[in-house]
Amino acid sequence: MVSPVALAVVPVGIGLVGNLATGTVEVKAWWWTPATWVLTGVLVMVAIASQIMQSRAVPPSREAAMRSAAAGLRREVRKQWEHEAVLRGVRQPVPLRVRWSSTGRPVAETRQVVLDESETTWQDMPLEGDVTQIVEKFCGLPSRQLVVLGEAGAGKSVLAILLTLGLIERSVEDDPVPVLLPVTSWNPQVESVRRFAARRMAEDYPMLAGLLEGGCVADLLMSEGRVLLVLDGLDELPAESQERALRKLDEFAATGRPLVVTCRAREYQRAVDASRWIISRAAVVEIMPVDVEQAIAFLSHPEPFRHHWEPVFAHLRHDSEGPLARVLSTPLMVSLARTAYRSSTIDPTALTRLDSQDAITTMLLDTFVTSVHDPDRPMPPEGRPVRRYTPAAAQRWLGCLALHLDLVGRTELVWWQLSPDLFTFNADVIRICTVPAIAAGVGAGVGAVAGPVPGIAAAFTVAAAALAAAAGMLRPLWPHAYPPYSPTSYSPVRKRRRRMLALRAGFGSAPGLLTGVILGNPLIGAAGALVTGLLTLVLPTLPSRTRPRGTTPRATLNANHRATAIAAAQHGITAALVFTASTAVLAPAATLWIPAVTAAAVYGWVSACGAGLWTWIDYKITHLRLAAKGRLPWRLWTFLEDQHQRQTLRQSGTAWQFRHALLQHHLAATSYTEHLYACARQGDAGALGRIADRLVEEDRIDEAVAMLGAWADHDTSGTAASASLKLAGLLAEHGRVEELRARADAGDGHAFAILAHLLERQGRIEEAITVLRPHADRGAAPQLARLLARHDGAQEAIDLLHAHPDQDYNWTSTLAELLAQQGRTEELRARADQGDRAAGDRLARLLAEQGHVEELQARATAGDPDATFRLARQSRVEDAITLLRPHADQGDWVAGDRLARLLAEQGHVEELQARATAGDPHAAHRLARLLAQQGRLEDAVSLLLPHAVPAVQSVEAYAVLPLLSRLLTMQGREEEAITVLRAHAHLGNTVAVRLLADRDLMPEEG
Repeated sequence: MVSPVALAVVPVGIGLVGNLATGTVEVKAWWWTPATWVLTGVLVMVAIASQIMQSRAVPPSREAAMRSAAAGLRREVRKQWEHEAVLRGVRQPVPLRVRWSSTGRPVAETRQVVLDESETTWQDMPLEGDVTQIVEKFCGLPSRQLVVLGEAGAGKSVLAILLTLGLIERSVEDDPVPVLLPVTSWNPQVESVRRFAARRMAEDYPMLAGLLEGGCVADLLMSEGRVLLVLDGLDELPAESQERALRKLDEFAATGRPLVVTCRAREYQRAVDASRWIISRAAVVEIMPVDVEQAIAFLSHPEPFRHHWEPVFAHLRHDSEGPLARVLSTPLMVSLARTAYRSSTIDPTALTRLDSQDAITTMLLDTFVTSVHDPDRPMPPEGRPVRRYTPAAAQRWLGCLALHLDLVGRTELVWWQLSPDLFTFNADVIRICTVPAIAAGVGAGVGAVAGPVPGIAAAFTVAAAALAAAAGMLRPLWPHAYPPYSPTSYSPVRKRRRRMLALRAGFGSAPGLLTGVILGNPLIGAAGALVTGLLTLVLPTLPSRTRPRGTTPRATLNANHRATAIAAAQHGITAALVFTASTAVLAPAATLWIPAVTAAAVYGWVSACGAGLWTWIDYKITHLRLAAKGRLPWRLWTFLEDQHQRQTLRQSGTAWQFRHALLQHHLAATSYTEHLYACARQGDAGALGRIADRLVEEDRIDEAVAMLGAWADHDTSGTAASASLKLAGLLAEHGRVEELRARADAGDGHAFAILAHLLERQGRIEEAITVLRPHADRGAAPQLARLLARHDGAQEAIDLLHAHPDQDYNWTSTLAELLAQQGRTEELRARADQGDRAAGDRLARLLAEQGHVEELQARATAGDPDATFRLARQSRVEDAITLLRPHADQGDWVAGDRLARLLAEQGHVEELQARATAGDPHAAHRLARLLAQQGRLEDAVSLLLPHAVPAVQSVEAYAVLPLLSRLLTMQGREEEAITVLRAHAHLGNTVAVRLLADRDLMPEEG
């Protein structure tokens, strides 16, 4: 293996010797030649010495290396969790003695399977103890496999920390090292337990990312059984992933490896019931609630402050089953209470005056955040001096971070995942505008010095590199940068190698060609691109791994900066040497430093973007925007580390987490409403609807009506139509008919449509007609015509439609149906012959019903897709399919709909799949119906969503919206369904309006 030092100095030495040999750089100073030879000799000696030292270095034996890695891991784990235990107050002088016992839930094997004891049951002889006995009891299990259950805040994570530290303290050299890992980043659909643990250990403990014979150190430790996994928070995985995770955990445990898993009790039982799977040899224990006397004993310390709590103690003893006692039944809330009311200026008796658990929890969490930012609070042990933050500012900033985690569905906060969508509806616009802004600045600077063509080329280079990095095109060259790269699909090894070679060649040559354009000398650019491209193919890309120097979140940011600098230096220096030599050979009279600097800048920028610079820029743009809005502090990292000291955040490896998910969700709740208002002001109609829904859920109907009314009547951001629709539905749902009528009389189109629909459902047809008549020229004609026809006014309905002509399908289909009902076949045939598709469909149905097969055949032969479809009903299906195909392929949407229906009925699934893949919305609709019938709802939704984008043609939306809305509702994704429908209703889609109206008027039917 070539020494990295040799790789660095040999190109420099070659460049110096080449210059002396060709004399391309003329330096007349007397010292130039001897100094150059001396420097070259020194570099050669350094390279030789480095190579010799590397070759002579005797690597330790594999066994010794593994023992050393395990010992180092044991030290790091102990150091990490001892520090975290101090910050969390886990080992306080008077700890809360939480007890645990074998669970009574049907989620565990018998004692005979777990403990090899056949004469008793868990109920007769439970496995039980308190937090101080967990290590002893665990070590007594034959398989050393344990599942810890408990409610939110019950102390599962604390128990896992104590178990981890206790096992380390009593371990000997060859014992497996207990490693506590949160499972929130595990995707059990694609990763085994071993692969996940090895990946996460390599991320959290950088010394395990190195390579030994046989693979990565972390993976080797896992495969050789040198690690005891303590997996915390199985319930934090999505529900659909928990079942798969349970199966993989049992498969891992079946190999005899020790294992500890924590999970919320209800979620674990649900996963067991759904998957019919358990961890076979694991004992399952459940943490018991904190009783009143335990809570009183804990809150009585420190003794000097006990008198503040006496009224609370009296209340708890008097009402031991009340809301306050239930809130204080978990270690989390008891611990937060002691911290929150430590100050003598805050009176805990306020808790006794609240009569609901939600109100008590909210007050307790708010008081906790306020209390820990008290300027008189003592400095935490072994901590740096805390900064002064006002409680309001800290709560606002923490709320923003909590909202980010809630929106992305995570509990781990890492810098490169900071959501750009926070408090804006135009995140993509901001990001897209950033690239041209940077490119324009660079281009203007270069153009001012070198002219317009080089300036344009420089701007294009900057923009192209940034866009390539943003799209992830360069990520395979630096797979260990942030975020870590993983292929999205499997490819054979040979194909991956070809792609990598092509990528390396393109990365080495494309910037060289652009450099030539900037220099105004394409020949030099082509020569430099050729040489640099060849060098890129053979030289390794540095750094090969991005290893944080420490197990802290900030270490990952520093590692990203270090990787960016190394990549820019490697490729910038190489390109500078190559272009200097190319210029010296091809343009001896030119100034050599200009191509050297230009090439270094171009290659340095491109490689830096790929190695992590663009990730940092993207993160920084979001951070600065939120800081400017007051949503985040300017010195974010200082704030995060300060919050860790204050115990609002905790450290989990190289990520931050909130002290508990309850605190995260509480802080996110207020910020979410503010986020929705910010998005609504920027034109997000869906956000406006969600605000109204939240107000309704809180029984604040009048506020919701007032808010929507103001937005519908005065908003200029583009959400007025959606506000009007939502308001009309809300008024109808809550029976506020007079307010709805007043809005209809004022000309609100959604109001009169929904009011008429409501009256129609109540059988008040005449009133509905009266409401709609003044609005016939504003899109109400089809609805009014249908009501007139039901009220024995078919001819008046037809005349009304003729008086208010429209090409909307709702209008044409209503007229066609009325003509058919009145037997006006000739008029219907005339409209069909003029290209009215609704008339053609109704005429074909009428001819089929009346048995006019000859005319149906003639119209089908002439290319009428509706006639062809009806002809298929006369047992000539294959002929109909053959006739429909060419029309569907030419974009005839009626033919496409009829063809898809016939293919589905005849079971031609492969052709249906092919047409759906090619973008046919009708084929997608029919295929989705088949998938839904098979219970594959998620696959059906995924198939329909691309055809429900509001920007697509309304024909596609008409085809897929009803089914998509129904499937989303069946999956419990009601809010997503409403958002999709509102987006189409905002564009005037009558199907979406009707579907929304039905939801608002019939909420109980889903």
